[in-house]
Parts: sequence; C-alpha cells; structure tokens
Amino acid sequence: MPAGPDEPAVSPALLMPEAADQPKAIEKQPELSRPLPPLILHALEKVPDQDAKAILSMAISRTTFGFGPDPETAKVLAQTEMHEEECRLKGFQASLQNREEQNKRDHEFRKKKLNHQTGLTVAVLAVTVGGIGGGLFLSVTGNQALGNPVLIASFTVMTTLAGKFLASRDKD
Repeated sequence: MPAGPDEPAVSPALLMPEAADQPKAIEKQPELSRPLPPLILHALEKVPDQDAKAILSMAISRTTFGFGPDPETAKVLAQTEMHEEECRLKGFQASLQNREEQNKRDHEFRKKKLNHQTGLTVAVLAVTVGGIGGGLFLSVTGNQALGNPVLIASFTVMTTLAGKFLASRDKD
C-alpha cells in the first residue's frame, strides 16, 4: 500500500524482518581463505539458491578448490609419506645387510664343510691306495691268502669312493 503524503513510508523490513535480512545475507558472503578460480566462480553464479551458493562457496574455499586438502595439510601429509618411505627404505637396507651377513656365514660354513669332506676323502683315498699297494706287495711276495682280500677290499672302497665323487660332480 502506497503511503500518502502525510503518512511515513513503512519499510518492507518492518513488515517482514526475515525478508529484509535475506539480501544482506546474500551480499555478505563469508570470508574466503583464498580466491576461487574463475571456472568455479562461473559455476557458482549458475546456482539459483543464494543460501546454497553461500554454503558452496564457503566449502570450496576451505579446500583446495574442492579437490583435496589445503596446502598446509597437504604438506603434512607429504612429509608423513616421505617419512614412511624413508623408514621403509631403511628397513629394506637393514634386511639386505642381514641377508648379506647370513650369506657370508653360510659361505664360510660351506667352505669349512667342503674342506672337512676333502680332508676325509684324501685320507680314505690314501688308505685305499696304501691298501692296494700293500695287497699287491703281499700277493707278489707269496702271502696271497692275506694279499688278495686286502686288494679286493681296497678296490671296492676305491670304486665306491669314485662313484660318490662322480655323483657329487653331476649335482653341480
């Protein structure tokens, strides 16, 4: 209703107080922590509801333009991931060091075992060759009852030893 010349004009804010606050709420947008890119601003302009527009602009401004955490949080996350990777690398290096030390111990053990087996083989071979020589000597000198069994036993041990030696060569 239009006011007459002697009547004071009634503002619409007095008639509907919430309607008067709405344009102020639209005009007063929340403080943005960083400026929004033009592409996002253009998309926000298309939102018809002003309250939704204000909420969206505030939510987008608090993140990295809606696609991840803010820079400080991203920095902390990156440092955490770097620390985790460094710890993993140190653990892997320690594991490799332990394996290398274990391999050295295994190698030393195999060398000692091989040296021991070689010593035993040489001793058995020397006794066998000595038995063959002694058996031949006894057989030639006339004591065939003792020389022949010694000679046969020595040949048997020698052939068994040769078979084991050849079988071990085939494994490698």
